[in-house]
Amino acid sequence: MIDSPRLTTADPWPEPPSIVAARSEIAMRLSWMTSVLGLALFAVDRFIGTPVTADSMMTLVLAVMGALAWVLLKVRRYNSVAWLLVLFLFGMAASSAYFFGSVRTINIVLILMGQVAAGIFLSRRGLLWTTVCAVALLGLLTWADAAGLLAGSPRFAVSWRNWLSQSASLVGVAAMMSLNRTQVRLAQELHLREATQRLQTQLDRDLGQGRFSRLFRASPTPIFVQSMRTGAILDVNLAFERVLGYTRNQVLNRRDGFLWLHDEAHAAFSRDRRAQQRTGWHAITGIGRNGQQIALQICSERDDGSDDGLRITVLRVPGHTTSAMPTVYAPLEGGPGD
Repeated sequence: MIDSPRLTTADPWPEPPSIVAARSEIAMRLSWMTSVLGLALFAVDRFIGTPVTADSMMTLVLAVMGALAWVLLKVRRYNSVAWLLVLFLFGMAASSAYFFGSVRTINIVLILMGQVAAGIFLSRRGLLWTTVCAVALLGLLTWADAAGLLAGSPRFAVSWRNWLSQSASLVGVAAMMSLNRTQVRLAQELHLREATQRLQTQLDRDLGQGRFSRLFRASPTPIFVQSMRTGAILDVNLAFERVLGYTRNQVLNRRDGFLWLHDEAHAAFSRDRRAQQRTGWHAITGIGRNGQQIALQICSERDDGSDDGLRITVLRVPGHTTSAMPTVYAPLEGGPGD
């Protein structure tokens, strides 16, 4: 039967919500929270009298990182934010190890946090390069520690600040994982919505095709449909079979030249059909199955599809009315003077 969706235009799907936009809103909150956390830790260090060393200044660097991340998110430089996190976290871990004097500094865990950030926010290639850099950085710091090249003299006294630093690292990893879970959930909801829309569109198309097919087959007006690309007849209705005497199977996949008397009237109709999207009504002589000549009027309209458009051709016998013809073909109906 006719591929009826070509004759109708489906409503465009609604624009889905942007996952990036939703992720950005959460990430902006996390970035300023990180900045506030860094400033709070720096203030606590000053309050309890922690000596001002390069290692203790890492909390201030953390605050700067959060502020820069917020700015990049504000201007929608999402990939830049991911690389900023990796660069700052790796840099803070390396600096802390250098000034502390050992790779056993608590801040070495920042390399792991940078790796988590790369896995969540960067592409597969970005994750690969980040992993290579993380392994190389750990190897370089370990070698420098063993060779005595690090600047500080490590002090392994344990205080509540160790717990606070470890807790802050855990909270940072949890925040990134929560952000990733939100992204995955939004993506799943979007895919589910798209699948539901596709299913509904398919159902509507199938129902529409069934209604169209019934209208087409039951129309009292002789109608046949051709491929614009090949000219082959794709379908005919019962009225066509009654008027010309051919069965549907006898005309399918054949060009329509055998149906007409090739006289001047047919040549005029052919020229009009090639030149116009919709022809006027032409007088034409049809050739029935038994060879009898049938005086007809003919009108044709094409639907230029993107791959293979359709041409719908309507016939009528002079003196016969077609008022019962379905409205789907109404654009083809008109007086001989159209």
